[in-house]
Amino acid sequence: MSTPSTKIDLPILSMTGDAKVIQAAQSLGKLLAETPEYQTFLQALKDINHDLEVQKLSAKIREHDNALQWGRGDALEHQSDMKILQAQMESLPLVQTYHTSEQIFVRLCREIDEIVSETAGVEFAPNARKSGCGCGG
Repeated sequence: MSTPSTKIDLPILSMTGDAKVIQAAQSLGKLLAETPEYQTFLQALKDINHDLEVQKLSAKIREHDNALQWGRGDALEHQSDMKILQAQMESLPLVQTYHTSEQIFVRLCREIDEIVSETAGVEFAPNARKSGCGCGG
């Protein structure tokens, strides 16, 4: 499934100076937040965070994980139950929609990373990650 990418034009990136770099970064962030890919991703995240079935499955998975961490009960049984619960979670349409929207948004971020890296002449995402923004591949 391929979706057309959102075109983001950032002529400010060709300017120089610290203030212009900051302005360009802020402009990029604002533009990125307005993309349909990001908005779809945010809505999917909200949907799964408010879904009762997702909450119930997550709670059961956490219970088994907690039991494993504290050495309670049969470890193989907990692992087996967790695997079943995780498969049930992944089969939910809301979770599948979330994963799809996440993949589409990540693809957009990687395309932006390529453009910014090429324009700046340095790898953008690895350098941004060092500052704590968490973006990149």
